[in-house]
Amino acid sequence: MKILDSNFWFVLGLLTLLCGFALARGGTPLLGEALGSGTRLFIRFGAVIFLSFLVAGLAETLLPREWVAAALGENSGWKGLFLASAAGAITPAGPFISMPLAAGMLRSGAAPAAVVTFLAAWSLLAVHRLIAWEIPILGASFALTRWALCLLLPVLVGAAARFFLRT
Repeated sequence: MKILDSNFWFVLGLLTLLCGFALARGGTPLLGEALGSGTRLFIRFGAVIFLSFLVAGLAETLLPREWVAAALGENSGWKGLFLASAAGAITPAGPFISMPLAAGMLRSGAAPAAVVTFLAAWSLLAVHRLIAWEIPILGASFALTRWALCLLLPVLVGAAARFFLRT
C-alpha cells in the first residue's frame, strides 16, 4: 500500500499554498486559528472515518469477489447497472460509508460503470434521506415526484460511464 501517492502530494501542496495565504492575510494568529479548526474537524470526524473504512474493508472481504465480478463486473450488462442502482438507493449512510464501499467494490471486481451507477443512485435515490428528510421537509408529493423522476438517471449515467470509460 502506497501512502505517499499523488493524492497525498496534491493535498500537501494545497495545504502549503493555503498556509501561505493564511500567513500573508493574517499572520500566525490566522494560521493557528485555521489549523486549530482543521484539527478539531479531524478529532470530530477522524474516528468515524476510521470506522467507516473498517466497515468497507469488512464488506469487501466478506462479499465473495466472484459474486461481485459476476453481479457488477464488466459482463454484468444492464442487470449489473440496475443492481448497483438498487444498492446505492438503499445504502443508509453518508460519504463516510458510501465512498469506501465504492472503492471496495472496484477492488472486488465491480466494473467502473457499476460503481458510477452505485454512487449516482446513492446521491439521487437514497431512501433513508427521502424518508427522514425530504418527505417531512418538502412534502410527500414533491419528494416522491423528485425521486420518481430521478429513478432511471443512475442507470443512464452508468451506461454513459460504460461508454466513456471503454474508449
